[in-house]
Amino acid sequence: MRVRSLIEQHLPEFSSSDTRIARLILERYPVSGLGGIEDLARQSDVSPPTVTRFVKRLGFQRFVDFQRAIRLEVQDSESSPLALFKKHQGKMPKSAHADRLMVDQMARSLQKLLEAPVQRALDRAAALVGEARARIYMLGGRWSSAAAQYAAFQLTSLRGEVHVLVPQASGLREDRIADFRRNDVLVAYDFRRYQPETIAFCQTAKSRNVRIVLFTDLELSPVADIADVVIPVTVETTTPTDTLAVALTATDALLARLVRKLGSQATKRMAMLDQIRRQASDPNVH
Repeated sequence: MRVRSLIEQHLPEFSSSDTRIARLILERYPVSGLGGIEDLARQSDVSPPTVTRFVKRLGFQRFVDFQRAIRLEVQDSESSPLALFKKHQGKMPKSAHADRLMVDQMARSLQKLLEAPVQRALDRAAALVGEARARIYMLGGRWSSAAAQYAAFQLTSLRGEVHVLVPQASGLREDRIADFRRNDVLVAYDFRRYQPETIAFCQTAKSRNVRIVLFTDLELSPVADIADVVIPVTVETTTPTDTLAVALTATDALLARLVRKLGSQATKRMAMLDQIRRQASDPNVH
């Protein structure tokens, strides 16, 4: 397995220190992994022994073994399928072929959700979001707020105290931090071109002891450094635009866990909401 894939596979299991190292390596891969151990430690704000323990968790005995594996990848990359694809990408495929490429890549990205580290991260996220005493806040950015609103819409059918923190003017969203309590959970969606507003919001929320569940891409938002649960997903496609499809599927997997966890409680709430909606929309229903 390639070093990058190895790091991505273990992302949900990393400590905050390991996460900082991983994010730095992934952001500038492969160059970031080929410098000195002291430089990597300094840029990650950890000690050199922490970096050594990090590479051992990945299965390498020494840091030099870790670097040797990266160098072999770089040497091999000139003839990799990806390199060949980029070399000939000027030859646009026919529409049907383009769709097949996109669907095939999407299937591979979705398959990664079944890997054990991601499954465990989803389990931990469901445990937090399913706590009866917790109030749940959903946060997204300019693009990812669509995922946050989708999650809130679905989650409201299963439990109460679900709040969407959409971008607002005049600091109204930031003012909600004043109402956060220790048992509350903030579910944040933050993907590459990470938004400073989202990062700052999460940092301030964390200072009030809020638990954070983060959906992010494989390069990791800086919020991963402080999140209690990190769920990394793929946003790349064969098209020029990123996709939320995998993030939404991971969200659906989280919701499915909550349905099982809440059981009859969720069923009763859905029945109650259905009755309320009918009464609110039809004056003849009492």
